[in-house]
Amino acid sequence: MVGRREVALGGLAALASTRVQAQTASWPAKPIRLIVPYGPGGSADQVARLYAEKMSASLGQQIIVEDKPGASGGVGAQMVATAPPDGYTLLLSPTAIMAITPAARKVPYNPEELVAVARLSTPILVVTITNALGAKSWAEFVALAEANPGKYWFGSSGLGTITHLTGEVLTRAAGIQMQHSPYKTIVDATGDVFDGRIQMVFDPSFVPYAKAGKVRAAFVDQPTRMADLPDTPTAIEVGLDLKGFRARSWFGLFAPKGTPEPVLKRLSDAAAQAAALPEMKEKLLLVAQNVEYQSYTDFARQVRDDQVYFANLLKDLDIRLE
Repeated sequence: MVGRREVALGGLAALASTRVQAQTASWPAKPIRLIVPYGPGGSADQVARLYAEKMSASLGQQIIVEDKPGASGGVGAQMVATAPPDGYTLLLSPTAIMAITPAARKVPYNPEELVAVARLSTPILVVTITNALGAKSWAEFVALAEANPGKYWFGSSGLGTITHLTGEVLTRAAGIQMQHSPYKTIVDATGDVFDGRIQMVFDPSFVPYAKAGKVRAAFVDQPTRMADLPDTPTAIEVGLDLKGFRARSWFGLFAPKGTPEPVLKRLSDAAAQAAALPEMKEKLLLVAQNVEYQSYTDFARQVRDDQVYFANLLKDLDIRLE
């Protein structure tokens, strides 16, 4: 015979389940915060604002983008990881926050406390060099770097970010020695690239500067040349194959662990609708991004696979971040 206590517990569980279902059915009932863990103006901020606009229309509630830089993205990630799992606080994350930095050093957040919502885009790797050196091509830059081992610098958006790891992978692939200069955000590196204090960066936000002639785009890492940079060769054309690395560079949405699955699905579906818009493809290309949607289930598998990949890559490259 079932005891009174078991009946009572069963009733409480049923009541809690009914309450969650009711809350989920009415979600979203208020604006949603989308935390960007970097400063304004960078690639993460641009992707967040493009998707927020279109997803807001689909969900019927405004998605408010908030830039929260600090600790190489750790400040913003911690905010979301410790937020209530109700679907009202989201994170726009690059690969680094979920799959690179936690494997290289202690971080102020637990990536296991974040769950995948949707993959949004893949950055086009644009290798940009300063005009101060006078190098007109990648081959000329490599020749200068070989003649000056360890004297040139590449900039990144922080220790353990994808731009940092890109520099480590790229310089090894090219057989050159460069030093790493981390910035709070890649936007902060702009003046130093213009003046030649650092010689190379990899962020697609520099494409407008390359088009304006303020820096030189040495090559782009995608199968074909960019329409915005028709005279800039691809990585394959300059003799480099970074295909395996490029496929694991992404921007995606995450939510606190425990967010109800119906809410994750609604968010994922809203991202899918935004990604399918022709104008989204056009606008992302303007900031050197390709649309690359994955549902919350597929993206979760991708993240787990990338965590293993980058842990092994960091070990192979003997990169430790202290």
